[in-house]
Amino acid sequence: MKNKLIKKSIIRTLAEILSVFIWLYRKIRPIEPAVYFCYNQSVHQIYHSLFIAIELSNIQDEYPVVVLSTSQEASVIIEQELNSIPNKVRFQKIRHPGYGRTAFDINLFVFLCRLRMYRTKAVVVTDYFDNVFRQLFVKTFWVYVSHGVANREFSFEPHIKDYDLVILPGERDLKAMQERIGPLNNCRAAGYSKLDYFHYHVIKSLNLFKEKRPVILYNPHFDEKFSSFFDKGLVLLEQVSKSNKFNVLFMPHPDLSRKYPQLVKKTAEFENVLLIERHRINLEYMAQADVYITDISSSVFEWLYFDKPVLFFNTKRVNWKKSRDYPSWVLGKVAEDVLQLIVMIEDTLKHPEEFREIRRETFEDTFANRDKVVSKAIAEIIRDRIRG
Repeated sequence: MKNKLIKKSIIRTLAEILSVFIWLYRKIRPIEPAVYFCYNQSVHQIYHSLFIAIELSNIQDEYPVVVLSTSQEASVIIEQELNSIPNKVRFQKIRHPGYGRTAFDINLFVFLCRLRMYRTKAVVVTDYFDNVFRQLFVKTFWVYVSHGVANREFSFEPHIKDYDLVILPGERDLKAMQERIGPLNNCRAAGYSKLDYFHYHVIKSLNLFKEKRPVILYNPHFDEKFSSFFDKGLVLLEQVSKSNKFNVLFMPHPDLSRKYPQLVKKTAEFENVLLIERHRINLEYMAQADVYITDISSSVFEWLYFDKPVLFFNTKRVNWKKSRDYPSWVLGKVAEDVLQLIVMIEDTLKHPEEFREIRRETFEDTFANRDKVVSKAIAEIIRDRIRG
């Protein structure tokens, strides 16, 4: 703990010195103010705001839109999108000794981005902890775009009030935020930009498996306290593989792959199981599946877009009905062991309409966009607020 505080203090001191040099540089060479979007090794956050950056660059010329990436993985994803969608984004790769790694330090990420922020009209971030930017002497208009649905306690950090503008997916999250942390004047329930993916890209069959069978998508969380993967994930994949009844997409949370790569790679040994690599974090693999299995991942709310059944794997045998950490578990059946789960898969495929009404109600309550594109509308909100 002491070392972390020392490290943080050193970074803040360097940032203060850097701010003085940047101020002097501006006096000599004025630079136009820009809006910055920042991305690191948490690649699953990219699609929650990149389309907003693209639209913001297209609807106004007053402020350049600059996208910063401190990760090689993130840069690959960003470049693919920027090359496929018309835009005027200025993309900058921030190369450093850890550029190609999946592990990263949030304070170093912030400091590296700070080096490239010469004059900030606004900064748009997606990480729960990116308010550390505010400690690095960047005085600007701060925008937070949530990189998922508010699902567990850490989603309701009081620092959400520190931002000048917070973009939430819908009324569900706004209501929950206000109930837990008090009145919020800086929030807009404007929609979920990631769901615009299929506005920019056409859904297509990926032909991932040799034989045509029902496709099961298993998406466990990375936190050992909640994740089913550490308990019975490998057993589940092995048993489903041996049944020869299903094809399986194993799509772990990116942080699960980052923290436990060797354990995750073991899943590639099973037949009919396809391991989805870390950088494939858009919605195209979800579109291929017939049934979604998870534990506590908030991505289940994105799955509701496809109006298909979901099952939950309760390996911890928690009393989930009395916990705030499991709000999504009303959307499908809950299994406590592998055999029970496999039986549920077969039954769910026969009766996909079960739980459909509550799935649709939850989807409509959770996302403001549903059947419309929102990235441009969110970009317009940001543009109007920074002008004001």
